[in-house]
Amino acid sequence: MKIARFLWQGQPQWGVVDGDELRELPNGPFVDLRLGNALCKLSDAKLLAPIDPYGNKVPAMAANYGEKAGRDGPGIFMKQPGTVIGHGEAIVYPRSCTKVVHEAEVGIVIGKEARHVSVENALDYVLGYTCVNDVSATEMKTNDVGRGMSLRWKHFDTFCPIGPYVVTNLDGDNLGITCRVNGETVLEGSTRDMLWGMAEVVSWTSEVMTLYPGDIIPSGCPGVLPFEIGDIVEVEIEGVGTLSNPVVADS
Repeated sequence: MKIARFLWQGQPQWGVVDGDELRELPNGPFVDLRLGNALCKLSDAKLLAPIDPYGNKVPAMAANYGEKAGRDGPGIFMKQPGTVIGHGEAIVYPRSCTKVVHEAEVGIVIGKEARHVSVENALDYVLGYTCVNDVSATEMKTNDVGRGMSLRWKHFDTFCPIGPYVVTNLDGDNLGITCRVNGETVLEGSTRDMLWGMAEVVSWTSEVMTLYPGDIIPSGCPGVLPFEIGDIVEVEIEGVGTLSNPVVADS
């Protein structure tokens, strides 16, 4: 099932993509998935990030590809609410930055409240998966050393595009990841290469904080590359779709 959050008649709505139409989810995607009436054509709706950024949180995974280096789990950091934007919305290249990179990731969408869940049961708490671009200003990482680990390089407004859909019934540990800049493929990877799989990520995070329906966990990226003002950055996740965002100058 392909679930979307979209703007229709001035109000955010949850629905399901049915061919070229959007059908209503009267109770939202976290209570039941009973379908309602067809609301509109998909082409007539404005797709929104499939999360309420002020009601849900985005605990992101750090260093979930590469080497474990003796760690028992990935790092966890939070993307502040102002970072969240949807498909087609603009990534603002901060005026104080000289190197900004894309981080194409699979987002784990939580379907029900989870706290201290086991690895064996963790996927029972997952509604589905979405595309995430964990945008980062990498030179700020060096500048912040010794300054209380502010992680400001992750927190600029518009630095967390999410969408366009949440797709259920996928094998999260076997999804291809592609990033394109201006139509050219610049990165390819797979969640098969994660150090900690989707169930481990959910369990690990639930040991730190209670996860609520609608929270989204970016699961880590297989690589990063810079982009520039004027570029169009696309994150494609196998089975989910393509998240596309133009890059604009700071005002």
